[in-house]
Amino acid sequence: MAKKSGDDALMTLPELAAYLHLDERTVYKLVTTGKLPSVGGDRSWQFRRKEVDTWLERELLGEDEAFVDIPDGMKLPLEDLLPDSAIIIDLKARTPVAVIEELAARAYGNGWLTDKPWFVGAVVERESLASTAMEGGVAFLHTRAKDKGKIARPFLVVGRSWEGIEFGAPDGRRTFLFFLMGLKYDKLHLPILGRLARALRNPQTIAKLRALSSPDKLRALLLREAEAARAGIVPDVPTEPFKPKLDKQLRLRAMRRLQQQRVAEVARAEAPVKKPRAPRKPAAPKRK
Repeated sequence: MAKKSGDDALMTLPELAAYLHLDERTVYKLVTTGKLPSVGGDRSWQFRRKEVDTWLERELLGEDEAFVDIPDGMKLPLEDLLPDSAIIIDLKARTPVAVIEELAARAYGNGWLTDKPWFVGAVVERESLASTAMEGGVAFLHTRAKDKGKIARPFLVVGRSWEGIEFGAPDGRRTFLFFLMGLKYDKLHLPILGRLARALRNPQTIAKLRALSSPDKLRALLLREAEAARAGIVPDVPTEPFKPKLDKQLRLRAMRRLQQQRVAEVARAEAPVKKPRAPRKPAAPKRK
């Protein structure tokens, strides 16, 4: 087991994957290509948290030279990737594929996608390899290939489900916040993913995002936390679990919705069962 002792804590590869909100295959590739700092070797890598944080901050802040081959305008700040129209405050979807469809439909409706069927299929294909859902109720959806011709511009779409959806998270719990990433360029993907993952490392932040009543409030909190993560400011993670507290208006909506569901169920149960009509006998032919 890895030793846990502050900045000098050593993490195993699976622990590092969870820490970065990446799947183990991606982390393995970063390690074997020498991009991630590690200690040990011969498939027994360990990682110092302080060195990982330093590497991640360098990736997040980036170098201007790293983007010289990206056209002007593609190195967008998070607020441009995530306008108000990119927030779905109450997802209607109830299944994983329906979630992907609904998020992609919003991107397509905003003109950010030119080929929605391809994009949905590519995201579903990526999810079939390993779920991008993380512990804590968050999923970062994306494609394996960044097809520049089918994504009009880099974008993020954020969707929230009140009830949560079974999405294959490691802890077996439901996922409530979904981030669909259509970043068009590989060099944008890791920095943006890393910034979001760090911003959502605090359970209190996730709980607040689940409870806020409007898209603009959700967006403002997300941008504020993402900017803090980009600046290297990471708050202490509380040990006590923090549950979202819905405001009065949202509680009333939830109560009304449950009441309507109960009334509908009672009405269906009490409705008389209609007997099927007997088929009509064909008329006898007239005699000549």
